Amino acid sequence: MVDEVYYSPAAKSLLEFQGDPNYVHPPLGKLLIASGIALFGYNSFGWRLASVIAGSIIVPATYLFARRIFGDFVGIMSAALLIFDPMQQTMSRIAMLDIFLALFITLAFLAASYEKYRVSSMALGLACGVKLVGAFAVVGMATYLICRGRITKVLGVIPVFAATFAASLIPIVFDRASFLYSIAFSTSWHMTLDASHPSVAPPVGWLINMVPFPVYLSPQQSISVSSNPFLYPISLAVVVLLVYQALNERKCIPQTLPVFWFTFVYGLFFLIPRKTQFIFYLTPAVPAILVLASYGIFRFFSSISK
Repeated sequence: MVDEVYYSPAAKSLLEFQGDPNYVHPPLGKLLIASGIALFGYNSFGWRLASVIAGSIIVPATYLFARRIFGDFVGIMSAALLIFDPMQQTMSRIAMLDIFLALFITLAFLAASYEKYRVSSMALGLACGVKLVGAFAVVGMATYLICRGRITKVLGVIPVFAATFAASLIPIVFDRASFLYSIAFSTSWHMTLDASHPSVAPPVGWLINMVPFPVYLSPQQSISVSSNPFLYPISLAVVVLLVYQALNERKCIPQTLPVFWFTFVYGLFFLIPRKTQFIFYLTPAVPAILVLASYGIFRFFSSISK
């Protein structure tokens, strides 16, 4: 299905120690796909297994994160919504990289919620080892720590992040020409791609499912990556509420952590100059979106019940 045509052969190539022919992204996500191929062969089950596992892990990780930040009810609701989320379901069933990016970003913010910043920085390094746009989460995490007055924490975890990211590049780093070309090509691709595609979707329409991304179409079945236009926009109102609350208290409260996750992992797509973007790029922000939406629903019903 769609980009599986690039990532599955690249995973097989890495598994056979023949290098990574896919220069668009770093190798870690393709290595994870390769793990399923190693166990069950070069078939659709083998190359999709890692995505299923990654998507499954995100659910309890989101529950733990939401419970830590907002309490049990929001944690349970966030996990329940995530299980039935259309974008999460589709991306967890195909061999594309965004679900792995979402996993490591989720683990990074989960660790940060427990103030385990070294673990968080390792997860962020792995996120960048899947796709370079993992750097959006790095910026968001660093901004959060700075706003909380923990600049020394930022300086302390930089070496851990850098070492983890460097380790994720080992499969291509020994081929110097391939390594240098891969990094240069990937950076340029992320920043400047301007190709025509019928499903191009600007970030402004992602939350309202303006342009779903088709991954499979037949007379019997149609599968698309789509957002939930009824739930996702609620997160915007909750972001405003939490930012207002933080400004009113004149401090960066822990409840703003999902705000930084959502704002940077989603919001920085508005700033990159490339014109060819797709709705499934929102995948790493979906757990934060549903946590924020769940908290908004919780606050709403709490207020009308009083």
